[in-house]
Amino acid sequence: MFKSRPDNLSLKTLTARYVVALGLLAVTTTASMFYLQKVISEQKYHSNLIAQASKEQFLVKEIELYHLGLIASQDKERQISFRRKLSDAASDLESNHNVLLDREESNNLGGEILPSVRAIYFDDPIQLNRQISDYIDLARTLSTSTNEQITNQPILSSNFVELSKTLLKYTKQVVEAHIIQSQRALERTRLVETLLWILSLIALALIGVFIFRPLMNTITYQFKDLRKQRSILEENLLALKTTQNELVKTQKIASLGRMVSGFSHELSTPIGIAVSAVSQIEDAANRINHDLEAESSNIESIKGHSTMLRETATLASRNLSRAGRLMENFKQTSIDCHSDRSRDFDLKKLTEDTIYTLSHQLKQKSVAVEIECPTSLSLNGKPSLIEQLITNLVTNSLSHGCPQDGGIILIEWKYIGSENVISLRYKDDGVGISSSISDKIFEPFFTTKRTGGSGLGLYICHSIATEDLKGKISCNTDTIQGAEFNIQFPLQI
Repeated sequence: MFKSRPDNLSLKTLTARYVVALGLLAVTTTASMFYLQKVISEQKYHSNLIAQASKEQFLVKEIELYHLGLIASQDKERQISFRRKLSDAASDLESNHNVLLDREESNNLGGEILPSVRAIYFDDPIQLNRQISDYIDLARTLSTSTNEQITNQPILSSNFVELSKTLLKYTKQVVEAHIIQSQRALERTRLVETLLWILSLIALALIGVFIFRPLMNTITYQFKDLRKQRSILEENLLALKTTQNELVKTQKIASLGRMVSGFSHELSTPIGIAVSAVSQIEDAANRINHDLEAESSNIESIKGHSTMLRETATLASRNLSRAGRLMENFKQTSIDCHSDRSRDFDLKKLTEDTIYTLSHQLKQKSVAVEIECPTSLSLNGKPSLIEQLITNLVTNSLSHGCPQDGGIILIEWKYIGSENVISLRYKDDGVGISSSISDKIFEPFFTTKRTGGSGLGLYICHSIATEDLKGKISCNTDTIQGAEFNIQFPLQI
């Protein structure tokens, strides 16, 4: 189990801190957005007001030019044109001026007029609103006056010129007031941006100190603990593998023990017969000697004893030969099991010899073995691997596949030249293997027997086929009856 974290911070505490930090960032970002929207709106308003004030300057200058053109022109048609233009310009100036001063129209521009600008328009000593009204009235008076009237009243023109200069001066102040206000707003924006940047850095620093640092400490601690657990698990796995290897060796020794038991039982029969035959030979020889020493020898009796002696000797010879073959097979099997050296061997003969050493167990179950193998199939490798493979498959069939007496086991060897592999098809006609456990039968210690099974038989087969022989093994569960195993491995084993 994991130990408690060194900073004693629970997931709930970290989550609460994270939510608070996100809330602070969200508030800061929202405030920044609203403030920037306000600044943008103010700058838009100042830009509109500057445009309107500039338009006032332009209209005043235009009216002044039309006035000069009216005075200087001698052509009546041109005078009429200048009067009309002077009147239109005065109307435009009045309309533009009303937009600047009217509260509703001013709001349409983006905001209310600035107090400093309102003072220029309405407060003493400037009262620009009154001066513009007088200027508009004077422009209209000039537009309706004849040249003679203007000439007879020179003060109108002189006052008009002076008033034009004054209006230009004060409208310029209006523009400057808006420019100053806009610059101040921009300066405040820079200060607010700096403040928000500092607050964001502080928020990020707090997140790092109070959230990510303890979180990383917790993760680092858990990684260290996981590495320790992994080291412990690897040691346990190594111990399990060592134990498993020991169990596999034990299983192989047990398999060899069963083979020795069967061999001793098979060997006892021919030796027993040979001993009995030798005893009968000795008895027949004694009887012949007795007949020969008698005064009246019975030729027919001697012939009878001689025939018995010959037949008994033949029986003893056959059984001693059988015992010798058993001894030779067992000797070769023992050498193969304890030798790591490769040698040439005949695959069919090796299979027959292996089955012969298992004949006692096969007889007990009344199971026959059919071997199909090309007579010319000779291999070079470790025959003990093939012997162990066949022994485990047959033992598995006898233990699990053939609970009732009687049955047939087929061992079919083939050489596939196109792939340069040796193929083994092993099949019995027993109870078969359920498809629900077919993917587990090659696992170590898996057995369907509650008692008496080690669960290593087919695992050893899998290990020999895949690791020692560098091949593959599979179980076919689609057969109608019994179990079928298919093994393939390269020719060089």
